[in-house]
Amino acid sequence: MNGNGNGVWFELKNAFAPNRAISKRTLGIFITFWIACAFLIWIYWAPDIIPRPLEVFQSFISLYQNEGLAFELWKSLMTNFQVVALSTVLSLLICYSTAMPIMRPVAEALSKARFLGLTGLLVIFMSVFAGGHSLKLALMTFGMSAFNIANMSNVLERITKNQKDHARTLRMSEWEVVWEVHVRGTLDKAFDVIRDNAAIGWMMLTMVEGLVRSGGGIGKLLLDENKHLNLGAVFAIQFIIITVGLIQDYGWGGLKNLACPHAGLTLDRR
Repeated sequence: MNGNGNGVWFELKNAFAPNRAISKRTLGIFITFWIACAFLIWIYWAPDIIPRPLEVFQSFISLYQNEGLAFELWKSLMTNFQVVALSTVLSLLICYSTAMPIMRPVAEALSKARFLGLTGLLVIFMSVFAGGHSLKLALMTFGMSAFNIANMSNVLERITKNQKDHARTLRMSEWEVVWEVHVRGTLDKAFDVIRDNAAIGWMMLTMVEGLVRSGGGIGKLLLDENKHLNLGAVFAIQFIIITVGLIQDYGWGGLKNLACPHAGLTLDRR
């Protein structure tokens, strides 16, 4: 008992020293501490305009019972799933095809599209797509693919000549080199790129659902409540958005660990 207590106390002291490792138990203590601090600040010291926890909880119940929160959230989740799948497949195909020099200008040009605002492209996309779900899907896929291509291109550009030469010494053809070095060799980094851009996409989705209101979704519900200054409901929806985002993020991290268990073996902080 005393030994365990001394061990925890030693780890707590280590938390204030640089480059020290701590156990998951101690990390849990720190997380609990900071969450408690955040709630205390929220309850006692937040500005009066910010709704308190009880008001947010009551708004959540009202949204669920009267505003179709569950249905709108489900529509957003399905849209997000489709967007992540489409943008991942399209962007990875384009990036891996840059092994052929003819495709490199295409990938470079598409990566620059990440600087374009989706609002300014709405009219163009509306002329091609009817509206509603298909319009949201197209806007989101375009936006996320641009970020995916930019980030994954950076990963592929860091592949060294030695890595390719090593594959060639194993008597691999050039297409086998592409498969082993470009695709399999960067799979763990591809998961990181997808994970980061999935978070960006989930954040962008609420904005796109506000632009394309006919398709519904949690973003439309958020803007409706914000328009009527129902801040309790706004905070409730924001908590749902961040909770779903965290679950999605941990899910991608779990998939990476399953597909690439070797990726974290050499890391100091795991």
